[in-house]
Amino acid sequence: MASGKDDIRVRLLATFRVEAAEHLHTIMTNLLSLDRGLPPDETREAIDVTFRAMHTLKGAARSVSLRDVEALCQACESVLSRITRGHVVLSRPMLQHFREAVDGVAALLAGGGAPSNMRELIARLDRPATEPEQPAAAPPGAVRARAAESSGQRVMSRPQQAETIRIATDRLDTLLVQAEDFLAPKLVAGQRVQEVRALVERVEQCRAGLGRLRAEQRAINGRAVDPWATLDSQMRAAEGEAREALAHLRNDQRTISAAVDSLLDEIRRLRMTPASLVLDLFPQMVWDLARAQGKEVEWVAQGAGLDVDRKILEAVKDPLIHLVRNAVDHGIESPATRIETGKTPNGKVSVIFAALESNRIEIRVEDDGAGIDVTRVKAEAVRTRLLTEEEAESLTEEHALSLVYRSGLSTSPIITDISGHGLGLAIVKERVERFGGQIHLETRAGVGTTVRMTVPATIATFRGLLVEAAGQAFLLPVEAVERAFRVAPGAIETLEGREAIRSNGSPLAVARLSRLLDLPGNDESHEPGHQHPCVIVRSGEERAALLVEKIVGDQEVLVKELRPPLIRVRNVAGAGLLGTGRLVLILRPADLLRAARESSRPAIAPAASREEERQKAILVVDDSITTRTMEKNLLEAAGYQVRVAVDGIEAWTLLKSEAVDLVVSDVDMPRMNGFDLTARIRTDRTLADLPVILVTALEAREDKERGVEVGANAYIIKSSFDQSNLLEIIRRLV
Repeated sequence: MASGKDDIRVRLLATFRVEAAEHLHTIMTNLLSLDRGLPPDETREAIDVTFRAMHTLKGAARSVSLRDVEALCQACESVLSRITRGHVVLSRPMLQHFREAVDGVAALLAGGGAPSNMRELIARLDRPATEPEQPAAAPPGAVRARAAESSGQRVMSRPQQAETIRIATDRLDTLLVQAEDFLAPKLVAGQRVQEVRALVERVEQCRAGLGRLRAEQRAINGRAVDPWATLDSQMRAAEGEAREALAHLRNDQRTISAAVDSLLDEIRRLRMTPASLVLDLFPQMVWDLARAQGKEVEWVAQGAGLDVDRKILEAVKDPLIHLVRNAVDHGIESPATRIETGKTPNGKVSVIFAALESNRIEIRVEDDGAGIDVTRVKAEAVRTRLLTEEEAESLTEEHALSLVYRSGLSTSPIITDISGHGLGLAIVKERVERFGGQIHLETRAGVGTTVRMTVPATIATFRGLLVEAAGQAFLLPVEAVERAFRVAPGAIETLEGREAIRSNGSPLAVARLSRLLDLPGNDESHEPGHQHPCVIVRSGEERAALLVEKIVGDQEVLVKELRPPLIRVRNVAGAGLLGTGRLVLILRPADLLRAARESSRPAIAPAASREEERQKAILVVDDSITTRTMEKNLLEAAGYQVRVAVDGIEAWTLLKSEAVDLVVSDVDMPRMNGFDLTARIRTDRTLADLPVILVTALEAREDKERGVEVGANAYIIKSSFDQSNLLEIIRRLV
């Protein structure tokens, strides 16, 4: 019996968490709207809606015996009730208390336990100010969030009652997968139509040949009797039956295609959801991030009402988080710096969803910050050996800017928990391209940066260009194919040691697809005058011409995604099932272009290779023997030689007598702290370029800024210490 009660409680809690998430979203959206300021009528409506949502959430929490959640909601509800009756005037500090309470409820629902200051928070809510407070200028770190008119209603009101049913999204996803299985018979029906059409043409050819044979026979024999008449009659009948069968198959194909397409379209529409599902995540995040860095940021969202496939929104959520965090951390300057350069003290970060033609949407992330320093991008590419100095100098600004998508490259002066790992934009590009999207970056020094992502509004049936290389068939996404044509052998020229053709008067790199895929064969014929089938492929700003054996044509296929352990296979995005039942690989254009680019790059000199193979030496500096031992064991297990020192003085003495490749240091130490040690390293001519990682418990913004000032390469907080993160940072720096 107890087990049955436990099962019921588990189901009730699962239902409550779904309902609570909706109420918390409504409450937080309205609190942010109230914080930015609303007209009197909208202010009253926002308070009323928040009050009703808090009351409902309190009752639901009581029904599942979540007493801490109920207590927080009760405290908020009491204050909101007094505000609605006019006994208390809403103030900014009060809004902050409400937000802290909502964060506390969210933490409780996530299983994090009650907030440490819960009693104090409830006490503050129970004693709200009775006098109105004049809105003050936004303190450092405040985010002024405003929604554009195109984003829809500014206050989250309760939706009108309608005939609805709640269904788990995973069940909807399962339904879509099952419906997509009907694509296979649709594709097979199309293939059968082609086969029967070819059969009809064969019958027509045979009957035409028979007609010529009969005419020749009559000319020779001159007889009126025709021995082929019966056979001709039978072939005419067979041709008629074949044509009739073809007509029936066409009708069946149209019926199946219409039914399957309609079913898939309807299910995909069920999965459509407003872009606000993602946009509503950002105001609080931007507010917290800006406050932690002492910046003033205005958050702008447009197109929140645009309907997008939920899977697309889930796919772009992480890239958007990367881009928005980068905009606040890298892009927006401090208020003092902005004033010095003639800007307003508060920066602006915007995310805009806009509909495009052909079932595609554009997502723009804009900021009016400092922009990207292209010179620093080139210098970092040379430092990390992505390019030689000569290659970097020859790059145009557009091509240099595309380097920010390379994994491991960052222009941040220091690696922190927010940025500087050199992974953000590389991850963004890979995620966007994974579902058929494209990304474009624009920047102007001192003016700001815009990142444009073009993605499909829905996940539709895949269409690809079927090509052959080394006797095997492959699919290229049609969105990545710019042009397909034949090129004469004489049109392929050699420029700077690599093959190229002229496209619109400009040289374009040429690569053979079989070579990029490491397949036998070279996609070329030795017949005189043979013209090579060629496909121009684009990924972002990069283009290349791929030589293939054969271009079959445009194909609609049923996509089969790769399953573990084949999560990420070089050059391959997935597999496509043709109407013939044949499975072909879908190629990833970004990987192909990267392989084409790197195939012409000279190898690193042997001396450099020997240097990289040498075991690296790391100095660990910490006055805690526990921390020292833990870091030493971790680094030795990763293959590094490790030296240790108990403080800055001992570390400095060791550095003057032994060669090390990197320093991992605590900050708060006796005799000489980590800041002073780093500063001394930077002023020493022989050690100035030595990488330094500060691992410390000091979390204040001022301490991180001090780390930047003294020249640390990375700043890791002990409370969020992650071993794999430390090893990745060390790998990058050495």
